[in-house]
Amino acid sequence: MSTEGRSYVSPRSLEKTDGFQNSNNEQKTWLRVGLYACLIILAYYASARVGLILAFGHSNVTPVWPPSGIAVAALLIFGRRYWPALAVAAFLVNLTTGLSAPIALILATGNTLEYVIAVLLLVRYGFDEEFQSLRDLILLIILGAIASPLVAATMGTAGLWLGGVIPPSTVLTVWPLYWIGDGMGILVVTPFILVWRHARFSHLSPARWVEVVALAISITLAADTVFLQGSVLPYVLFPLAIWAELRFAQLGATMTVLAISAVAVWGTVHGLGPFQQGVTTERMTNLELYLAAFTLTTLALGALVLARRNAARIIIAHTVQLENLNEELDAFAYTVSHDLRAPLRAIDAFARILVTDYAKQLEPEAKEYLELVVNNAQQMDHLIQSLLAFSKTSQVELNKEMVDVGILISRIIEVLSTTDETVEQIIHVSELPPVKADPELLRQVFVNLLTNAIKFTAKKPDAKIDISYLRKDGKNVYFIKDNGVGFDEIYANKIFDIFQRLNTAEQYEGTGAGLAIVQRIIKRHGGQIWAEAQIDKGATFFFTLS
Repeated sequence: MSTEGRSYVSPRSLEKTDGFQNSNNEQKTWLRVGLYACLIILAYYASARVGLILAFGHSNVTPVWPPSGIAVAALLIFGRRYWPALAVAAFLVNLTTGLSAPIALILATGNTLEYVIAVLLLVRYGFDEEFQSLRDLILLIILGAIASPLVAATMGTAGLWLGGVIPPSTVLTVWPLYWIGDGMGILVVTPFILVWRHARFSHLSPARWVEVVALAISITLAADTVFLQGSVLPYVLFPLAIWAELRFAQLGATMTVLAISAVAVWGTVHGLGPFQQGVTTERMTNLELYLAAFTLTTLALGALVLARRNAARIIIAHTVQLENLNEELDAFAYTVSHDLRAPLRAIDAFARILVTDYAKQLEPEAKEYLELVVNNAQQMDHLIQSLLAFSKTSQVELNKEMVDVGILISRIIEVLSTTDETVEQIIHVSELPPVKADPELLRQVFVNLLTNAIKFTAKKPDAKIDISYLRKDGKNVYFIKDNGVGFDEIYANKIFDIFQRLNTAEQYEGTGAGLAIVQRIIKRHGGQIWAEAQIDKGATFFFTLS
C-alpha cells in the first residue's frame, strides 16, 4: 500500500509523546502543590509571629492563635495532603521562639494533630466549606473550636513544662488558655477565610459602598473607644455587629468578629480597655470569655440571616417555577382543548348523519353503537368546555372592585329562576357585607356553588339553601349551606380536584370541574375554601376572600 501524501507516526513515537505530556502534567501538578505548600507555610508563619506578639508571659500561649484558623481553612480548601506543610510551619514557629528542637517538635506535633483531627471530624459530619448555614457553625464550634484543640493544648502545655518554659504551678492555668486560644483562632479566622474567599463586590451599588465605609468607621471608632480608651462598656459593640449581620450576613459577621478580636486582644495585652484589672491570667480569661460570647452571637446571627435569605430565595425560585408550570399547563390545556374539539365535532357530526340518514340501512345493534358514539362525543365536548373554563380562570386578569354581594346574588337567582321556578322559594339570602373582588369571577363562584347546591337538593321535598356569612379571625367567611345528599367528609379535599366526582353522571349531571374552578378563583383572590358535610344531611361550603 502506498503512503504517498500521508504522514506516518509510529506507535513508539506516540508513546513517547504521551509520556512527555504526562510528565509535563505531573511536573505542573507538583509545582502547584509546592507553591501552595510554600504559601501555607508563609501565611502560617506570618500569622504566628503576629500572634506571638500577644503571647501570655513567655509561654507561647496567646488569647487568640490565628495560625490555627489559617491551618484548618487551608486543609478544608486545598485538601488534607498539605498537612506536612503545616507541620513544617509549626515546627519553625516554635523553634524560632527559643525552644529546643525536641520541645518545638512536641508542640508542632500537637498543633498538626489538632488541625488534621479538626478537618477529619468536620468532613466526617458533613461540614460545608462554603459556611452557609447554622449547622456549619455548630459543627465548627463543637468539632473545630472545642474538641480538636484539646490535643494541642495538652501536648503543648506538657511540652512547655518539660522544656522548663513554664513552672509546674502554672500548668493548670496555661492549659485552658492554650485550649481557648487555639479554639478562638479557629472560630475567628477560619470562617473569615472561608466566607471572604468567595466575596464579590462588583454588584454593590454606590449607596452600599457608602454603608460599608460607614460601618467600617463605626466599628473602628467603637473598638478604639472600648478597648483602647476603656471609656465605655464592650456591650455597645453588639448593635454594630447586628447592623453588619443584617445588612451583609456572613461577610459582615466574620469581618466584625476579626476586627473586634484584633483590637480587643491588642488593648488587653497592653493593659488597656475594660479587661485591664487583675493579673494577666484574669485579664486573658475575661477577654477570652467576652470574645467567645461576642463571636458566637455574631456568627450565629449572621448564619441565621443568611439562612433566611437563602430560604427566601428558594421560596421565590419555587414560586416562579410553579407559576411558570401553571402557565404552561394552562396554555397546554387550552391548546389541547381547542385542538380536540375540531376532530370531536367531526366524529359527532358524521355519527349523527349515519344515525339519521342511514337509519333504515343499519342493524339495530349498529344503530345503538352509533348512538353511544354520539353520547360519548357530547360528554367529551362538555369535559373539554369545562377544561377550557378551568384554564381561563387563571388567565383572566383580576380587576378588583367593591362588590355588593347581596345584589350580585339576587341577579344570579333571577337568572336561575328562568329555568327553575322553585329556585326563589328554596334559596334564603341573609344580609351580606360587600367585598373587594373581581365581579365576574365572584359571580362565577356563586353560580357554581348555587347550581351545585340546587342539583344535590333536587330530590329533597323540603329542599333548602341558605346563603350567609360569619366572622372568623377578623375575616368575613361567606357560606352556602344546603340540606341535600351531602357526602363523606373524608372526601372534603378531593371534591375540589378537577374532574373528581363523588357521584356518577347517571345520578347527577356535570363534569366535576365546577368546584375546581371555584377553588382556583378563590385562591387567585388570596382566599380559602373548605367544605363540611354529612351523608344525606347536606353540605356547607365556606370561603374567604383577602
